[in-house]
Amino acid sequence: MSAATLPGRRSATAGRALRKWSLPGHFVLAIIAVLTYVPAYFMIDNALRSGPAMQASPFALATEPKWHNFSLAWQASSFAYPGTIFIVVVSVVGIAITTLASAYAFARLRFREKEIWFYTVFGLLLIPGFITLIPLYVQMSDMGLIGTRWGLILPYLAGGQALGVVVLRSAIEAIPEELFEAAKIDGAGHAWMFFSVAVPLSMPLVIALALLNVVGLWGDYVLPSLILQGDSSTVSVAITSFTPPPMTPNLDSYNVQLAAFSIASVPIAVLVLVMMKYFVSGLSQSAVKL
Repeated sequence: MSAATLPGRRSATAGRALRKWSLPGHFVLAIIAVLTYVPAYFMIDNALRSGPAMQASPFALATEPKWHNFSLAWQASSFAYPGTIFIVVVSVVGIAITTLASAYAFARLRFREKEIWFYTVFGLLLIPGFITLIPLYVQMSDMGLIGTRWGLILPYLAGGQALGVVVLRSAIEAIPEELFEAAKIDGAGHAWMFFSVAVPLSMPLVIALALLNVVGLWGDYVLPSLILQGDSSTVSVAITSFTPPPMTPNLDSYNVQLAAFSIASVPIAVLVLVMMKYFVSGLSQSAVKL
């Protein structure tokens, strides 16, 4: 009987050990969560306060909300939203289409020196983006794209290729070969197999990558500040270049900037909440297949 109950005793001992460490683990996770949301609290709280009140106590609660800060913030940055949405949508859709096609080619087609070309693309992940800023600016200037939205879209398309191709290639290679063999028996070519087999089965991972790209491109400041100026600026550039209106010379623009950042965070927050299950599914699929 003692031998029969030995596994149960081990399981109970393991459970007690797990419970022993669960409280410290939850405590550490709670601290990390608080530290993660402190910047968001600081942004929203001080967006509802005046400049002197923020300077006196930056983390105090806004007991008398200054809602006009959001009105001024929207007036200062609303012009940039249509252009920013156009740039992000075109870039993300373009990245999804081109990376899927390239990943399918690397996963399913046979051509000379395929692995060399793949690892060349993979090597792009090892190059820091800021190193290429000056050559990129010169190239966009030579192409006459400074001051145009395509001067941002084309670099975004190029910059999103490496990660997408590497991840999606692994996802397509993990699709059971029997599905492609069945399609070949039915007379399907690569185009049909791409759209009917590879794309649907890779869609959760495509959505996860698209969401990552949306978050990154929506908040990008460095490249838009070099390429676009004035009325064609993106949201991030428009917010950081905000100046107080002439009729309010004593207005502290920092509070209005925080209000503008709060407004700009809403679309991303809503998108993440709506697409979270697809994002988690895509990351899980990527973890299993990689």
